[in-house]
Amino acid sequence: MTEPTQTVRKVLVEVVDARDLLPKDGQGSSSAYVIAEFDGQKKRTTTKYRDLNPVWKEAFEFTVSDPNNMEFEELEIEVFNDKKFCNGSGRKNHFLGRVKVYGSQFSKRGDEGIVYFPLEKKSVFSWIRGEIGLRICYYDELLEDDKQQPPPPPEKG
Repeated sequence: MTEPTQTVRKVLVEVVDARDLLPKDGQGSSSAYVIAEFDGQKKRTTTKYRDLNPVWKEAFEFTVSDPNNMEFEELEIEVFNDKKFCNGSGRKNHFLGRVKVYGSQFSKRGDEGIVYFPLEKKSVFSWIRGEIGLRICYYDELLEDDKQQPPPPPEKG
C-alpha cells in the first residue's frame, strides 16, 4: 500500500519595484524598503538608498499553513523610508504606503505577471503616493517520503 504523497503549498512574492514614492527624508528623496507579511511570516527587502523609483527584484517564499483557506489569507506589503539614511529626527521609520492582496488574487505558478498596486494610506491623514510592482504566485511542492531513505550510519567515536 502506498502512502499518499504529501505536498506543501508555497507562495512566492517578488517585490519588483516601486514608482513615484513620496520624498520623506527632507532632501527630496526616500530610502525605501519593503516588509512583506503572510500567514504569520515576515520578510524584509534591502533598503534602496535615496531613490523615489527603487528597484528590488527580491523574491520571498512563504509556506501556506492551510492551503484550503489560502484564498482568505492576506498578504500585507508595507513600504517604509529607512531613517538610518536621512538626518530626520525620531526613531520610527516613515510609512510610505501599503498594499493588501488576498490569496484569491494569487496566480498559479507559470501564470503570474507583474501587477502594479497603488499604495494605500494607513490612516485618513497619511499622505501617500506611488505604486508597487509585485509578482505573486503559488505552487505545491512535493515532500520527499522519509520512509524510503536508509537510516543514517552509526556515528563512530
